[in-house]
Amino acid sequence: MSLISLQQFPNSFFDPFLVTSTETPEYNCIAWAYEDMTRWYWPDPSNIYFWPDGIPREVNLNSFMQLFSSIRYEICENGEPEEGFCKIAIFIDPNGIPTHAARQLLNGFWTSKLGKYIDVQHTIQSIIDGDYGAVGVYMKRAINGNHEMQ
Repeated sequence: MSLISLQQFPNSFFDPFLVTSTETPEYNCIAWAYEDMTRWYWPDPSNIYFWPDGIPREVNLNSFMQLFSSIRYEICENGEPEEGFCKIAIFIDPNGIPTHAARQLLNGFWTSKLGKYIDVQHTIQSIIDGDYGAVGVYMKRAINGNHEMQ
């Protein structure tokens, strides 16, 4: 897996990733979950990366939840597939700091961008307890007629 090591995701030894793209530094996991493959999203205080106006430029779970709320996501109980909804998972480290985001596919699996490297299809189990920590919050939004999920 490129410069990504499976040791970073120990559960992937038992619940493997399916590689779905080649490496690209154009976008990160937050952008991928947001469905914008044109730029890197991160609320860094130095304004190096893209972050929408009106959302606090702070690396905390609330800022990331506000980002996804801006495109109609709402907090939900779990990551189980729900007909008519698209879900995301925001991962946090043991200190509650956001580390990663994944988007659920129609088939119930999840899709992630691993840093500047590859996109993968996976289960939540294959990502948790690795470098990205655990799911801090699940969010969902209704799928409308114009929304295409990959």
